[in-house]
Amino acid sequence: MLFSRSSFFSFILPLFLVTLLSIARVDVVSTAPTKIGQGYSLISVEESPDGGIVGLLQVKQKNNVYGPDIPYLQLYVKHETENRLRVHITDAQKERWEVPYDLIPREKPAALKKAIAWSRKNQNSVLMASSEYESNELIFAFTTDPFSFAVKRKSDGQTLFNSSSDESDPYSPLVFKDQYLEISTKLPQDASLYGLGENTQPHGIKLYPGDPYTLFTTDVAAINLNTDLYGSHPVYMDLRNVNREAFAHAVLLLNSNGMDVFYAGTSLTYKVIGGVLDFYFFSGPTPLDVVDQYTSFIGRPAPMPYWAFGKFFKKKKKKTSESRVLQNCSPVHCSESIVQSAKSIITPDL
Repeated sequence: MLFSRSSFFSFILPLFLVTLLSIARVDVVSTAPTKIGQGYSLISVEESPDGGIVGLLQVKQKNNVYGPDIPYLQLYVKHETENRLRVHITDAQKERWEVPYDLIPREKPAALKKAIAWSRKNQNSVLMASSEYESNELIFAFTTDPFSFAVKRKSDGQTLFNSSSDESDPYSPLVFKDQYLEISTKLPQDASLYGLGENTQPHGIKLYPGDPYTLFTTDVAAINLNTDLYGSHPVYMDLRNVNREAFAHAVLLLNSNGMDVFYAGTSLTYKVIGGVLDFYFFSGPTPLDVVDQYTSFIGRPAPMPYWAFGKFFKKKKKKTSESRVLQNCSPVHCSESIVQSAKSIITPDL
């Protein structure tokens, strides 16, 4: 025999495995991402009593991928400040889970029926193929069929967010089901994104195309890579070079449900397992402005009280330091026991 049984299998088996891998590779490469549904149509949009706009969305074609579509959605948009825009999308007929309003104080969206009744009474009804709603710094532009919206900055003409989905795009238009929400935005090739914590990405806080970004908080050690940690911060800052000038803005999706965020370089897609789409756009235009605008909304870090800094005064500064602690302690922050603790901390033997 030219080949023994053992030598035959040692020759054929690797060849068979290579053939299988080649077939599998071709199949993976040739399979395009599956789009879900055809999105929604904006069938009515009105001015709300609080100065925003409220609209009614209707699903274009129902499907059962990841469950049935929610047939009607309420759209609420408002310029809350000159530098902050809110876009809120939820079920028009049933209440859904949101981050509690007493946890992060904010306005509740105008009720759809009351807003429509008020608007029609005051003859403020609007329905256009394309329209804009603007403040001094941000512009909210929308199209009706299929519904999509874009957020633009007036000062430099940059499009900060664009949810439209063309036939050539790999992602779906707006998807809104009970336990699956999907929305995407187009991005320029040169955008630099930072955020989407809290996790242990190997690159730090900068986002890289193709890396996994899952927000699903867990109680694990931070030594593990690509792992979610205690906090969920579905916000990113986008830095761009516009005519050799640096500009920044931020996008917050206020949603406490688990989510995957897919960054593809020229697009970013949210896939969320519940709740609502409650977007906040902060116009910047500098990183410091973005941080200021963001923390003015979610809350500022609490300052350290003077008495909590511990033993760091020298002996000759004892009297001065005691008086400084007492002068800077207000009744709100320093009870009598805290003042006494501060005095005991500042001892002559330091």
